[in-house]
Amino acid sequence: MLRRCSSLTIDFNKYGIDLMLTLGTYNFNFWFDGHVGYVQLSAEPLVIAEVYTDGSVNIWGESCDKGYIPPLINALGLKEDLGEFFDIASKDPLLKGFSECCRGWRLRSSSLWWSLVVGICQQNASFRQGWGMLFKLIKNFRKYVRIGNRLIPLLPLPKDVIRYENLLRSSGLGYRSETVINVAKAFIRGDLSDDLPMRLSLKELEYVLMNIKGVGHYTARLAIALSSRRYELPPIDRWLRALASLAYGISEREVEGYWVSRWGRWSALAAIATTIALDAEPLRRALRRIREGLITPMVTDKPSPTNMWRFKEL
Repeated sequence: MLRRCSSLTIDFNKYGIDLMLTLGTYNFNFWFDGHVGYVQLSAEPLVIAEVYTDGSVNIWGESCDKGYIPPLINALGLKEDLGEFFDIASKDPLLKGFSECCRGWRLRSSSLWWSLVVGICQQNASFRQGWGMLFKLIKNFRKYVRIGNRLIPLLPLPKDVIRYENLLRSSGLGYRSETVINVAKAFIRGDLSDDLPMRLSLKELEYVLMNIKGVGHYTARLAIALSSRRYELPPIDRWLRALASLAYGISEREVEGYWVSRWGRWSALAAIATTIALDAEPLRRALRRIREGLITPMVTDKPSPTNMWRFKEL
């Protein structure tokens, strides 16, 4: 049972944050409805921020002893200055349009555990397939908490995954199920923990994550970006490699080195922003959009990173 620990109002405009973009991008309809979003700040004890687009925030928790302001600031990137990132993007053939429409966007961070699950579900998967797995996974575990008159789904924890392994495959994860189980076991053993990103260097963290069977460079780097807000290591897959090759006029084997030299400490953020700018379209369509200069998120009647919260199913 959660109780309201605190209510406050934050002037998100002061931080240059567009709450509709920040809460709505890569989010599900049960965590954002266009008016209010729910952000899990802690799993044990459970603490959830109820964030309204007008800046009103309610903090709900099993215990009100936990300091909730630092994790709220981190989760929504309140103190993250992206001025340099958007300056580079404004001159970039992939992200120029994104820089014009989405300067108020901030990445919502999550725990290392959930960031790894997200990365695993994106392995060799289309946008619809990967996020469809995550949608079904959350629904199938049937963990809920009541906030006001709403039942809010909760993320399954490592112990839940180990107890109900069968729900991974029934959620469509297929071979990825084994990797999620391996990661869950690593958390239970103590080999991984959610504070690890704050204790290790990026290279050390990548090495530790890649020691988990099934976790490669892409998954590790995406998880690092989502969990730590450190962006130096870019998660580059076949999709991004092909797009960057076309946009920058270089060979695919040159992409990673060129990407890091161009984006520097924003390399992973630029990779994630590219998926948003091109609506995570399948490769052939995304390549066509680059050729036609259609490099901003489009209004569409099908799910995309910026509008997936509008759909009841993925």
